[in-house]
Amino acid sequence: MTRINLLPWREVRRFRRHRELIGMLIGAAIFAMGIVFLVQTEIDSRIQYQQQRNDYLKGEIARLKKAAEELTELQKTKNRLVERLNVIQTLQASRPGMVRMLDELVRLIPQDIYLTAFKTVGNQVTLNGVARSDTVISEFMRGIRGAKRFGEPVLQIIETKNVNNNVQARVFELIVPLKPGADPAGAGGKK
Repeated sequence: MTRINLLPWREVRRFRRHRELIGMLIGAAIFAMGIVFLVQTEIDSRIQYQQQRNDYLKGEIARLKKAAEELTELQKTKNRLVERLNVIQTLQASRPGMVRMLDELVRLIPQDIYLTAFKTVGNQVTLNGVARSDTVISEFMRGIRGAKRFGEPVLQIIETKNVNNNVQARVFELIVPLKPGADPAGAGGKK
């Protein structure tokens, strides 16, 4: 038996094409959303990976800054210790030189001079004392001038004063520079 389609065939075909078009559009939309989802997931994973790398770098930078601060503190400590060692070495080297300087000074003092004060500041020695006469002080100054450790002595004060039982004596203050070549540090290393 023959079937006769009474419906207009163009409308059925248009309806079927319309349904196929809608199906293709829905499929394309689902496909596009899948691609967008995959791209979004990939971008998120890359952002997360980059964030992890940034966090790692920040942690390493913080660790290195802390290490740099510790290194700076160690360097300061080292510099302080080196300065202390230098001071100690200078003192060690100058100790025998000062003894030799005092020994030479004692050998130069004439019999009629009594030193009442002795002070060392830098490379100068200040001597305060009492002498019987001006000639004894002059003799003492000539002896200092001829010594290898001392420079030219400078007489600062000389006064006549009465000491025990109205005996007149000469009170003096003498400044004696130390020679740079006879520096206590240089003399200490030879013996």
